[in-house]
Amino acid sequence: MPIPRPHAEIIELQYLRAIAVLMVVGGHLHQAGARFVGADLVGQAGFVGFAGVDVFFVISGFIIHTLYRQAKGPSLSFALKRLNRIFPLYWIFTAVTFAGYLVISEQMGSADRSIEWLTTLTLLPTGHPPLLMVGWTLTHELYFYLVYGLALFLPRRWRIGAAALWATLTLLSVGDVIHPDQPWAVLALSGFNLQFLAGVILAEFRDRLPRLRGASSAVALLGLALAIGWTSISGIDGLSHADTRAIIFAPMAIGVVWAVLAWQPRWPRALAAIGDWSYAIYLGHLLVIGVLARLLPGLIPGTLPALLVLYATGLGASILLGALTHRLVEQPLLVAGKALIARVSPRQKPDR
Repeated sequence: MPIPRPHAEIIELQYLRAIAVLMVVGGHLHQAGARFVGADLVGQAGFVGFAGVDVFFVISGFIIHTLYRQAKGPSLSFALKRLNRIFPLYWIFTAVTFAGYLVISEQMGSADRSIEWLTTLTLLPTGHPPLLMVGWTLTHELYFYLVYGLALFLPRRWRIGAAALWATLTLLSVGDVIHPDQPWAVLALSGFNLQFLAGVILAEFRDRLPRLRGASSAVALLGLALAIGWTSISGIDGLSHADTRAIIFAPMAIGVVWAVLAWQPRWPRALAAIGDWSYAIYLGHLLVIGVLARLLPGLIPGTLPALLVLYATGLGASILLGALTHRLVEQPLLVAGKALIARVSPRQKPDR
């Protein structure tokens, strides 16, 4: 299956990936500050940073459909490339997390018996979280890849209908009309699927997006107001129900991606690099924040100074770790993985 050269829209969204990962880091810094320092700067509204995950989901739907919307059929390389993108670096950070779990067990747990290893290693839905906490989002990501890959088996004219059926069943589940009770069924009908599908829709109609700049800005701003309002009132407890959180954050996530694609703003160049590092930052930032949040309150006198130092060092160290990991670990792994995939995955024959 031929993959086109990078699209301008995908490059544009690389900057937005940087914003999204910084939002997530900010949300976890806010959470750590409230827990370990006993203070925060913006109240419960700071939890809106977790909407960066929802932005990632919309971006993923857009990128995958942009790359594969013209695919005439399935290919082994699609699956292998997706697995290569997710698992090697995830397993490395999981191993580091487990090492920390053993070394400072009094802070990170008591014994490895409590770890759900099937979920941790495979990200399969078992109803239990993986050891690396951010891994729950990768389960949703992998499920989207699975569904999209299966859709490639269908004739093109059937794919829209299949997506509409999936969206309808998901809406019925979100609306509490149907009640999935098994972990795999909960995943299959999760409200987060609607965010991936929104990205697919944006990719399908991307040529028309510049004509709807005003609408994109309105959706983004109204969505941001909804997200901030909800988190300000409900706090972290308001995000505990996955479908509720997905619906509350969806307008902002969709609107922001839509607005970026429609307006194509100019970005600081530094954001492009952070976008490249975003996956490594995402996987590693909780490790950084977890260590700093436990050390700094005892080293920095005063609540506000300790909080500000936590924010500054947590953000800076997360970015630095991401940069080094991307350069020294992630890039070599991706290159090696792509070379192996090229050997084992036959090229798709052109249609006759």
